[in-house]
Amino acid sequence: MMEGESSMTATETSRLIDWLMEHGHSAEEATECIKYIADYKARPKTSK
Repeated sequence: MMEGESSMTATETSRLIDWLMEHGHSAEEATECIKYIADYKARPKTSK
């Protein structure tokens, strides 16, 4: 792990999935969210 990086524990990941599903997201959306977080790379901001 590089300096300044952190990772989520299995418990934190499980709690995030539970929260997403309690707020109307499907299991598939929760999975995609976790995958996005795990593979996050700084992306240029887009203006609307």
